Amino acid sequence: MSDELRIGLTTCDNADVADRIAFELVERSLAACVKIDPNVRSVYRYKGEIQDHSEIRLMVKFAARNSAAIESFIKANHPYIIPEWIVLRPESVCQKYLEWATE
Repeated sequence: MSDELRIGLTTCDNADVADRIAFELVERSLAACVKIDPNVRSVYRYKGEIQDHSEIRLMVKFAARNSAAIESFIKANHPYIIPEWIVLRPESVCQKYLEWATE
């Protein structure tokens, strides 16, 4: 079945959380692949103060049909009060990769 690919981005504050989220998304067949990028530095304002933290970025590749389920999973399983969840629509995806990622 053909579908559209989505890429979701979130960050975690430690490797255990990043690993748990990544493995659960793949085990539940919600995501085809989750890339874990350590050592991402985030600078942002929270409650009026500038924050500067080392984080781990997760790049979640998934079929568009799983968008709502993944967002619900992130909201229920992410330890942050306000977890980042940004979904991107790739402009172009290799057909064979698209088929693999959305099957």
